[in-house]
This record gives sequence, C-alpha cells and structure tokens, in this order.
Amino acid sequence: MVQKPTVAPRRGMGRRTIGCILCALILILVLVPAAASAAAPTVIVSNYTVTPAVLMPGDEGTITVVLTSTATGATGSPLNIRLDTGTGEANTSTEMQENAYIESVLLASKDVEVLTGSFQDIGEIGPGQSFPLTFRIRAPGEEGIYFPEVWVRVRDGAGVRYPVPVNVNSAYALAKIPALRVERTVPASVDPGDPFNVTLILRNDGQASANDISVDVNATSGAITPRNAENYYIPKLEAGKESVLNLTFETDTGAPLGLTPILVTVDYRGADLAAFRQVATIGIPIVGRAEMGIASIRTEPSRITAGNPVDLTIRLENTGTADAESVRATIEDLPLPGSREAFLGTIEPGNDGPAVFALQADEAGEFDYTLVIRYTDDYGEHTVRQALQVVVAEPSPIPAIAAASAVIVVVIVAAVFWYRRRKEE
Repeated sequence: MVQKPTVAPRRGMGRRTIGCILCALILILVLVPAAASAAAPTVIVSNYTVTPAVLMPGDEGTITVVLTSTATGATGSPLNIRLDTGTGEANTSTEMQENAYIESVLLASKDVEVLTGSFQDIGEIGPGQSFPLTFRIRAPGEEGIYFPEVWVRVRDGAGVRYPVPVNVNSAYALAKIPALRVERTVPASVDPGDPFNVTLILRNDGQASANDISVDVNATSGAITPRNAENYYIPKLEAGKESVLNLTFETDTGAPLGLTPILVTVDYRGADLAAFRQVATIGIPIVGRAEMGIASIRTEPSRITAGNPVDLTIRLENTGTADAESVRATIEDLPLPGSREAFLGTIEPGNDGPAVFALQADEAGEFDYTLVIRYTDDYGEHTVRQALQVVVAEPSPIPAIAAASAVIVVVIVAAVFWYRRRKEE
C-alpha cells in the first residue's frame, strides 16, 4: 500500500515556501484512495470536509471523513458492487461477502490540536458501504496550511494513513479536484454461452469537474467478448453528477466455470490538467447449469410378456454445462410390482448413466407411468418429470399348443403300440 506523504509547514516558514509546498501537494493529494490490500479487505478515506473551510488561528472547527469499504480485487478506487438477480432488485455479489473490521480511527497532528475524535472498535463495514466520522479540532496560533493525518487500523488488513489539509487563514487556497467513484451492476450468475449485461455508473464525488474521461473495458478471458464498444469517452463530468455506461458481453459455451475478471481502466484530468487513473476488476460469476434428460430406454427381454420378469433400463443424460449431483430416478404410477427408485450419483456434462428397475410383468396391457428425475447443481435442486409407457403382451398360445400336440402324439403312439401287441397276442 502506497502511503501518502505528509508535509506540514513549520512555524516561521514564509508564504512563498508554503506556496511551493502546496504546488507539490496538489499533484499528490487527491481524493482517490490508496489501493486496498489484496490479502484482506480494508477501507479507504473516500472524502473529507473541513468546517469552516478557512479557520482563524486558535479557532475551533471540525474535520469529517468518509470511510468506504474496498471491493475484493479492486484497485485504486472504492468500488460498490450490486447484483441483478433478474427480479428487478439488486443484492450483494457472492464474491464480495468479506467485511473489513475497523479496530480504531484516530486523527494525529503535531500542530492541529485534536479536541475529540478517538474511535475504538467501530466494527465491520461491508463491501460498498460507507460511513462518516467527525473530529473536533483547534487551529494552531500561526497561519498556514497544516496536514493532520487520519489513521485507520483494520483487523488483518492494510492500515490507512490519510492527510487532510487544514487552511488556517492562509492566502493560498487549496485547489479543488475531482474524485470519480465507480459502481457496477453484474448478474448474479452467467451460464456459459449466454450473453450478459454490466452497468457501470461513474459518480464524481469530488469538488471539481473531471475532464477527458476515458473508460477502457478489457475482458481478460477469450471466453468473454464485448458485444459493443470497448472504449468510451466522456468529455466532462461535473461535481456531484454521474454517467451511466451499459455494456453487453457474449460468453463461449466452453467458458470455464468460476469468477472471470474484466478490467476497467478509468483515466481523467482535473482542472489543472493533473492526470488520474483508476483500475477496477469486475468479477463475472460463470456458473454452469445441469440439464437432465432421457438418452435411451431398453428392456430385457425386449418383448415383455405377462408372467415374466423384466429389467427396465433408462439412461439419463446430462446435456448441460455443469455437474448434475445427487441424481435420483423414480418411477411413479406403474402398477407392475418391483423396484421403483435408482440412485445414479454425479453425472458430468455430456455423460449419461443407467437407471435400472427390476419389474415383474404379472399382467398384460399398456401401462402409463411417470419417470421423475431429481438432481442438484449450483442453482439448487431440480425435478424433471417425463411421461412414459410400457407395453406387456399376452402370453403366446404357441407353447401351449405345442405342448398339447406333444401330449396327443405320445398318446397316439402309445395306443398304436398297445394295439399291435394285442393283435400279436
């Protein structure tokens, strides 16, 4: 994490020296916060207000700072994330569930007297959330520009030190600068092969206009391609205003599952032509969906006759893009006795598995039944119902006729043999 330098004029420094210091500070003292630690969530000082703007020596005033949570994977700016679930409402993305725990916030200065404002165990702040803290101060006895520092300590995260300029009756006014904040709305999940939309909202929370704003959108994976432009230009964004960009992307059917990043780079200039840059990472959750159906139906024997056992084998196929887990097939409304349920476990995309049912065809007829397939994927539990039919034929009369014929032949042969023996006698 890059720490902003702290520079404060000492007592006895001339106005010309103060002016030189201010020129240097204007280039580096910006409202755009330092990058968040990649290892753990943290916060940044996204805005500040000094009241009154110019203090007289010895006067009391307040400093109000706004702490904003950083988003996971984002760098250089506070980044709020909202997820569009398709119901018109927005909720928080799964990738942004980590909270930053703020242990303490202090205002430190050797020149400006801090009257009140030592905050301990503030608690957790979630992604995209912000809240203000106010410190009461007393200006030093000499005129000049002073820079008390806001120290933020975050549990398991990167600490923050942020200088706030305080003008004590100085003839040198601090230059007002822009501060862009990026909000985004992404879908809760994207199926491979489906298009999706991303909404970017650029808000200027600074005190001056942002000029020559350039937005560059770069998909880091070849499985995601933009349907519209990759570069956008906004001539000017006034303080307190916002601009909305609607982006559309295509996905490949073979897109890898997981969080796929899209990089958004925002470049802009202030009134003094000072250049600023923010780089944000948008995580697109690629989540496959399992689709279960019937691949084939086979019976053994192939011709079912009443009075015989039969094995009914139904092969279930996953035509989706994610694993189908806990696959279970059940037969309903079939009057033939036998097994009614088969457990197949996990079936990967493009594969199939057999559901085998051992039945007893104790009567003939055409029997309608329902095959119920239950399975789970990343979207939850699913149930598929398919109407099927099995035909059981009447037993063939040929075996009975053959048996009867054999009996008759035996009787005739026996009678002939008996007759010949009687005749010989």
